[in-house]
Amino acid sequence: MTANEYNQCVSEHADGLYRFAVSLLSDLTEAEDIVQHVFEKFWRRHEDVELGAAKTYLFTSVHRACIDFFRRKKTSRNTTELLPHHDASVAGHDYETRQLIQKMLQNLTEDQKSLILLRDYEGYSYKEIAEILNLTEAQVKINLFRTRKKLQFFLTGSNVKREKNEIHNK
Repeated sequence: MTANEYNQCVSEHADGLYRFAVSLLSDLTEAEDIVQHVFEKFWRRHEDVELGAAKTYLFTSVHRACIDFFRRKKTSRNTTELLPHHDASVAGHDYETRQLIQKMLQNLTEDQKSLILLRDYEGYSYKEIAEILNLTEAQVKINLFRTRKKLQFFLTGSNVKREKNEIHNK
């Protein structure tokens, strides 16, 4: 990969890598540091990496760096920055929904959270996710299905609790 192709990769993927890191870490500063570190490592190896493999290489590197961060820190995660911000016109109901989704995502493992974020928020294909997470496409599909079922179960339970609270408050 040439220096110009490297610069093109930085332009194309920096925002997505940053969003992915923030989604996993919920720490803006640490996410920025990790993405910068990954690009530094990428620059040192840019001649060895083909342009077509750059996206997978970068997302895999960020994913692994985030896992390393958790291993070093061993702290609980907070997903307050996980979801993209929405228009203020739906702020009331949206706030409750965002809180519920954030609570649901806190119950996921890092790998489950990565699957949801890469597929549903970043729009990656099963093949791309498999390459990033070092899984087979079948494993991605199965794990994503199970993760969505887990979220659905949690959401159904939360809706039942909310309905009971509304009935008791009347």
